[in-house]
Amino acid sequence: MMGVEGMRNSTRARVAACCLLAATTFLVIMLMAGPVASLTTASMTTAGTTRLQLVASGGGEVVPPDGDYLSPAQRAEIEAMLAANIGMLTAAGTLTQPRATEQIALDWPLAARDGFTDPGYHAITGFVDHTPDIPNKLTDYACGGRTYSGHKGTDIFMWPFAWNKMAAGDVTIAAAADGVIVGRRDGNPDQSCNFNSNSWNAVYVRHADGSIAWYGHMKRGSLTTRGVGSMVSAGEYLGLVGSSGNSTGPHLHFELHDYQGQLLDPYIGSCNPLEGGSWWASQPNYYDSAINKLMTGTGPVSWKACPLPDDTNEAIQFQPGDRITFSTYYRDQLNTLPSLYRIRGPNGAIFAQWSQTIKPAHYALSQWWWSYDFPASVMTGTWRFEVEFNGRTYSHTFYVGEPATPTPTPIPTATATPFPDDYPRNYLPGVMRPSAP
Repeated sequence: MMGVEGMRNSTRARVAACCLLAATTFLVIMLMAGPVASLTTASMTTAGTTRLQLVASGGGEVVPPDGDYLSPAQRAEIEAMLAANIGMLTAAGTLTQPRATEQIALDWPLAARDGFTDPGYHAITGFVDHTPDIPNKLTDYACGGRTYSGHKGTDIFMWPFAWNKMAAGDVTIAAAADGVIVGRRDGNPDQSCNFNSNSWNAVYVRHADGSIAWYGHMKRGSLTTRGVGSMVSAGEYLGLVGSSGNSTGPHLHFELHDYQGQLLDPYIGSCNPLEGGSWWASQPNYYDSAINKLMTGTGPVSWKACPLPDDTNEAIQFQPGDRITFSTYYRDQLNTLPSLYRIRGPNGAIFAQWSQTIKPAHYALSQWWWSYDFPASVMTGTWRFEVEFNGRTYSHTFYVGEPATPTPTPIPTATATPFPDDYPRNYLPGVMRPSAP
């Protein structure tokens, strides 16, 4: 029989085992709970005795609206204008007969302005619809559903802060291939927030093989000074991204037609098996997963109604004792691609680290933020916010200490055309959908 002392020792052992099991179970649950719970791990690896305190977090999917629509009457007007101009330029000898057998290769039709430092600026919000005549069926070039009914082009949306980017002229439209301008239109209002009957601002370029690229929804007054009949080279400036015409927010509508005027989708895929291969010199992945922006600020972004620029609350200069918000803006975020976040101090030590994997299969646009309190004792100097995502490490630099803090980045002043009195303004350019990661 076990003595009294033996029974006491056995009881102590069982209590210790139960406590160890409970602690282990709690740690596993916390590690599985997502980015907020990951602070437990971050606190265990905090540099020295200084801890950053997570006080709030949020974010989720941002759902863009259907981007645009050209009515049959608008298309007929554009096609008649192009036919007339091509006839005139051919008669003048400016255009030669198209070499239809020599398929061109398209470069990307957008570029960031000089001095733009964010790692990205766009996301695809709509490909060409390959089943426009079948009700309630959407089919893009890869047999997915990333399009909307009857869409005839590729919509490249500005992300994040589309109206800020438009006001600042952050993203330029560039010729995707050498060619001749065969049409252009400017002077139309460029702050459209919903579907309407307005005409867009656009440039049309014919290439050596007779194909014609349409660049639509440009910012008013931004078009190249080159006129109809002028040569342009691949990569040459054509204008700025805007929201003119029948549009719901700043984006480029890129549309391609062959020498016979038939619609072309430049992307090759299982539902668009192009005989000559992709028209892109380097076709982007169907899910072009990347981070467009890392940001620090004085608080989460304040999203404004279309067409007002968003209040980003962006800042890079802080003082010990400040609350700092860390934000990440994704395009094509997938649940197969985890993110690992780190906040590094001036000495390279990791002061906070956490991870995130979303639950839904795909977000075309998404944003996430975390607010940390920096204690008064935190070291001063140059800090870094880092994210590992899809095989790349993104880094954003911010500063703690002198000079005095912080001044949020000024919001760009809109420079586009004023609205007519009866122009609708109550449409939001995107719907923020808070989501559990």
